[in-house]
Amino acid sequence: MIAAALLLAYAAALGLLGPRLLDRARWAVASPRLAITTWFALALSFVLALVLAGAAIVMPAEVFREGAAHAAEHCFAALRELHGPVGGTLIGAAALGLSWAVPLRAVTAGALVARSTAVERARLRRALASAPWDGGLGAVVIASARPGAYCIPGKGGLVAVTSGTLALLDRPQLDAVLAHERAHLAGRHHLLIALAQTGKRAFGWFPLFARLPERVGHLVELAADDAAARSASRGTLARSLLNVAAAQAPAEALAVSGGDTVARIERLIDAPAAPGPAGVGTILGGNLAAVAAPLLILAGPILTAVGFACCQV
Repeated sequence: MIAAALLLAYAAALGLLGPRLLDRARWAVASPRLAITTWFALALSFVLALVLAGAAIVMPAEVFREGAAHAAEHCFAALRELHGPVGGTLIGAAALGLSWAVPLRAVTAGALVARSTAVERARLRRALASAPWDGGLGAVVIASARPGAYCIPGKGGLVAVTSGTLALLDRPQLDAVLAHERAHLAGRHHLLIALAQTGKRAFGWFPLFARLPERVGHLVELAADDAAARSASRGTLARSLLNVAAAQAPAEALAVSGGDTVARIERLIDAPAAPGPAGVGTILGGNLAAVAAPLLILAGPILTAVGFACCQV
């Protein structure tokens, strides 16, 4: 039970305090892909902690001392002995709920997100079916005076740009915008956003997951900016962002004007220093430690019980 309490406390700390720690990390803006990895590492660690907490409750140490041939019977018998017939049964049911309901809720949320995004993207593609294709740009051109550009993932990806954008931007700026959209498709950023939306739908009552879509959405824009800046100057991309900042893209599309555009422009003009190899290694090591922590918390009492049983033999 001590391991279960530690795991639940660890999950609560991650869910409540994790966003504060990441928002204070100055390196996140300079290394958006690393920051995305860190957000998802904490989310995975949270889910693992809940699932393993359920396992720790329903699999007390006595099971490992007596053998696991009849694990379920031993577990519930031990719980009823410790907490009484009613209390033991309720605790066992709650433990099974953590062990099974948490992953089931995540899978169900993922299926709902996948279905809704697929329906919306199919609608967007139907709306663009009559828009002319410009082979030179590698994009469809929408007749609209309002500047804007976005991409629709799936089926190889589709980049759309308005005629207002073509009239407003010069060719280097237009190329930078198109490179940004293609970076979204190449990086499969729509999958990261869908995963973040799944987390919010499943566990959105915790700040870690409530903020996940917003933060990941902003970070994928920064990552696409970095990719576009490798083929166009940062100043050119910043000017193109300024020109299309007021554009509104359809839902489920990744737009060049997405995220906090002002912050993105400032970042392009005054590029922050990215962490060096040592810093990257430290951050990745921290991510690995976060994912491994629930396993290590649970491993302690199990190894102690197994060692005790072996010593008795």
